[in-house]
Amino acid sequence: MSYSGSKLNRVVWLTPLVVFALLSVAFLLYRHGHLPGSNGVAPSTGVTYDARLAILRRGDPNLKEVALTIDDGPHPKYVPKILEVLRQDNVHATFFVVGQKVQEHPEIVREMLRDGNELGNHSMTHPRFITLDAAGVRKEIAGCAAAVLKATGQKMTLVRPPGLRYTDEILRIDKEMNYVTVEENIAVGDYIVKGDYSWYPGSKEFPTHVATIEHNVFKQLKNGAIIVLHDMPVTAAALHDIIGGIRSRGYKIVTVSDMLTHLRSTPN
Repeated sequence: MSYSGSKLNRVVWLTPLVVFALLSVAFLLYRHGHLPGSNGVAPSTGVTYDARLAILRRGDPNLKEVALTIDDGPHPKYVPKILEVLRQDNVHATFFVVGQKVQEHPEIVREMLRDGNELGNHSMTHPRFITLDAAGVRKEIAGCAAAVLKATGQKMTLVRPPGLRYTDEILRIDKEMNYVTVEENIAVGDYIVKGDYSWYPGSKEFPTHVATIEHNVFKQLKNGAIIVLHDMPVTAAALHDIIGGIRSRGYKIVTVSDMLTHLRSTPN
């Protein structure tokens, strides 16, 4: 089979576009953790809680409730503002904390618990677990657990790998260490992509605006949603309106542990 000149020109012209499109799709899938090697399991299976790997992907789809989760803290400037909003609005959240930050600000972690919030393990130093061997993953989880135990006297039962990058092996490690791994299904982009702590202790570079964060939450709301936020100044500014908007749409806000309890007590 031979190509005419015009057909060949079209093929040559289209080939770079096709390659670019395929690469773009692959990047987006990897960015959201849908390729093996990032988290290893696509969330489109419809499974809410996978007991085999002890991973919570979503709350009960039949219950009009959502969970607020807040990652990466505690930051000494912004978490107190977040806690103030939660108190005023009578809402409890699940904070996935980083052990290094817990060691630096144990009083804030104790305040989280006094207010009725719960804590989850978000590693000791916030590396991507997929870059570590099994011993390294265990060390990161154990380090954060030790920091929280020293600061509060409490053990944690929930873990979220930084960046939600994990494999089945990592999930098995989490389970062996008596943790439930917690996914998310509403992300709003309230973080700095240049580095995990690039904005500490007060960078003026913010990735998005309050209105954008609110819009990103509301457009994705669904029964059993797990919302991931970060202890950023823009998030603290948006939180009151986010809570109000969630409630005005008829949803109840619960902790991740509450969500797990409700899910396990309801037949799938």
